[in-house]
Amino acid sequence: MTQRSAFYRSILLLTSILSRAQAQSPPPTAAIPDIVLHGTIEPQKLGTHEILEVTVPPGIERMNVTLESPGFSKGMYLTVGLFDPQRYRGEGRAIFTLSTVDATGPYIAGPILPGQWKIAIGFNWVAPEAHGVYTLRIHLSRQLDPETYPVLNPHAAWYKGDLHAHTGRTDAMCRSQSGKNVPCPPFRLFEAAARQGLDFLAVTDHNTQAHFDEMRQDQVFFDKLLLIAAEEVTTVKGHANVWGTEGFLDYRAAETGFTINDLFDQAHRLGALVSINHAYWPFDGRCPGCGWGWSPITDFAKVDAIEIVNGYHEKGSWFQPPPGNGIPFWEAQLARGLRPTGVGGGDEHRAGEQLSRHDGVGIPTTMVYARELSQPAILEGIRAGHVYIRVTGPDGPEILLHAGPAIMGDAITVPSGSTQEFTAEASATPEGHIRLLVDGHPVEAPSPNPRKTSLPWRSDGLRHWIRAELLDSAGEPLALTNPIYVNWPPDPRPPTIVQKAP
Repeated sequence: MTQRSAFYRSILLLTSILSRAQAQSPPPTAAIPDIVLHGTIEPQKLGTHEILEVTVPPGIERMNVTLESPGFSKGMYLTVGLFDPQRYRGEGRAIFTLSTVDATGPYIAGPILPGQWKIAIGFNWVAPEAHGVYTLRIHLSRQLDPETYPVLNPHAAWYKGDLHAHTGRTDAMCRSQSGKNVPCPPFRLFEAAARQGLDFLAVTDHNTQAHFDEMRQDQVFFDKLLLIAAEEVTTVKGHANVWGTEGFLDYRAAETGFTINDLFDQAHRLGALVSINHAYWPFDGRCPGCGWGWSPITDFAKVDAIEIVNGYHEKGSWFQPPPGNGIPFWEAQLARGLRPTGVGGGDEHRAGEQLSRHDGVGIPTTMVYARELSQPAILEGIRAGHVYIRVTGPDGPEILLHAGPAIMGDAITVPSGSTQEFTAEASATPEGHIRLLVDGHPVEAPSPNPRKTSLPWRSDGLRHWIRAELLDSAGEPLALTNPIYVNWPPDPRPPTIVQKAP
């Protein structure tokens, strides 16, 4: 571990401890006792099915089933067949989950109907002298989202990913075997992200839950690429990514009644984060509803992140992005005392085919410092602002900003008249230089160099934000950080999202 990695790991550990102390899960519901059934395993049961019945109450969104038995190594092999009150739901596994929108293969996703369910315990093999017992545990949950999430890497690190990508379940297209332009299968997107060396990918199809089942099936194969449950809620006056829930999100926002702020509240109740997408796009008929037309009524205190660099339709396409892309829109909220995290999104629609109008998955790349590679940890890192953006993709240069022990996203207090040193460090690049900005305005740092720049900054006791950019020779950003916040009021947003307890 490098000295820099050890430094950031220690800061993350402290931040994680503090955030966990404040964190709240979505509103609790009354726990449902697990259903636990027992049976014997005897040679005479070989080649038979034992039918068990259980009663499922109303309001269940997810069912987790575990069959415990001595196993094949001890001469016993059992399977679980599942039938709801109306239909067959699958057979073959000893541990599985199913919900209204996803399921472990070979089980079938769909409503968890109330009433009598039948479980067929299949005695596929019982050796002549084998005897044992089995236990069947059924955990019922009233929440759709899983109560625990896989951890692909248990270590704290900078993880690289794309927070905005599409499949053929909505509008992503790619070439078929015969060269036709067809809706692109989700696994093609996952393969493209894996080729880019990404650590995480948020699949954000428009106004749908259709991609969640395939994500669950394919996550087992893509065991180095974390697939984050997400959706691009596509309203009539703007698009917003929601990361961290499989639940229904009502896209029918209006000026009155159910507004965009109610939609944000709905997402937060489900334990998710919300991000405004490509707010600076023209609000016209060339891309209906793509620009953010809700600004007059938006409560920006409910916004967790803003997409400040979007990789789709950015260069030589149907419009020329404004100077700074989405940075002015983002900094307008910072100037109001809010702290939405600035993120990037590839907005890939071609599954990595790299056509001229599509830069590809992971371009730009959002870098998140997280305590581990899991969905809850990545969302915690985003929420905390421990984020910088590699504009040119996952192999682009890094840039890190710190002020003493504080890193990007942290808030510090610097009394009036005191001096605090801010240091930005960038990886080697043949061209480029670091620029520091205070409240969005560039400042000259003494003795700047392309790799490391420090700014001794004298405080006036007022609120400020300081961030860093790595620019190429033409003045375009290669990488940029989130701010460190100075003399900032308490964060008005809800406490940090955390992993839900079983």
